[in-house]
Amino acid sequence: MLFKSYYICNILMNETLEKWSSEFNLSDSESEPTLFLLLKDYRDSFNNHKSNHILDEQNRILIDERVAEKSCHLQEELDEKTEKLSELSDEFKNMITTCNNLYSELDSLKQNKQCEIDNAVNQSVSANAEFIQHLKSEIDSLKEERNNILSDFVKDNICSSYESGVVGESEMLGILQAGPWDEVLVTNKKDHSGDFIIKYKGKKYIIDVKNYSDNVPGKEVRKLAKDIDSNSCDGGAIISLNSGIYNPNTNMITREKIHQITVSGKSTLLLSNASLLNQEFINSILLTLYCESTSDNNTMVTDNCKREIVNSIRKMEREIDSEKKSFQQKITRKQNDLDNLKSTLKEIINGFDELSDDDSPKTQLKLSVSEMRKKLLEGGYMDESKLKGNALKTKYNELFNN
Repeated sequence: MLFKSYYICNILMNETLEKWSSEFNLSDSESEPTLFLLLKDYRDSFNNHKSNHILDEQNRILIDERVAEKSCHLQEELDEKTEKLSELSDEFKNMITTCNNLYSELDSLKQNKQCEIDNAVNQSVSANAEFIQHLKSEIDSLKEERNNILSDFVKDNICSSYESGVVGESEMLGILQAGPWDEVLVTNKKDHSGDFIIKYKGKKYIIDVKNYSDNVPGKEVRKLAKDIDSNSCDGGAIISLNSGIYNPNTNMITREKIHQITVSGKSTLLLSNASLLNQEFINSILLTLYCESTSDNNTMVTDNCKREIVNSIRKMEREIDSEKKSFQQKITRKQNDLDNLKSTLKEIINGFDELSDDDSPKTQLKLSVSEMRKKLLEGGYMDESKLKGNALKTKYNELFNN
């Protein structure tokens, strides 16, 4: 059998060789090597192409398998996402439905609340209108009552302005009479002459006293200037006892209590809230009128005037310092008496248990504070009143226990 197969193969091989030999003229010694190389290259190329084709086919099969696997995986994920999206869509639809229901309920609540608010506002407006009308009636009643009270007050006090002026002028008369003036004339009964005319060293000045509750208007200052001219005076002063004074040149209230201005060429002194000032100080300030009216003619007179004002001010300062010292001494004495009283009461209450330690000398008898002070005084110690507490006990022990 094996021989037969070999024989058949041999026959086939011979036939193939004959066919190739006749076709390609293999018996030609010149062309045979070329044909051999050509066929060898072709074979090698064919084998390579076949191998590449097989490899490509294997790769294609592998790629198809992987693509199929990935596609299956992606399809599974897509199915999951689709299912989840469907669930979310259902939830979203439910939420939209819920929101629509809530909006409907909210609109209904808004309408109901708006109705309630409108009703409440209408009721409140009605109530407020009634209350406002009631308040207006009360205000009108109070205004009428106030007007009645004011009318009664005016009737009862129709001369109050004149009487308060008289009181102020009376007080000022005493102050001026205590001053350095050569003569003090009362002119309040004479028109356009102020309340007083004071004379000093050949000069005369109009003094107008105001006891207004409000500030003195500037027109009163201008009126004084006219009175100064009509009476041939050298100057004048407005003394407001309890208020300020308007400066007619600026139409403003003077900030200073003492303010000197010139009105119509005449020196005018504005003295505000004079009731708070010392009477000597008022007279000293009024002396500046004399200084102003004589400053152009006699420097010596001006210096003397200023010296008198300075001396008056210094005298006032000394009096104030003296009073301050007196009050301070009284306060100090009272404070010392109070401290001594406190110390004495404390010692009387607590006793003398804490006088000394066991090793220190002790008094033979327990004495009261007053008795100890008396013993110290009898023993010749004169400053016993300044001692208190433990200092008193120590001094007593030093003088008597030793």
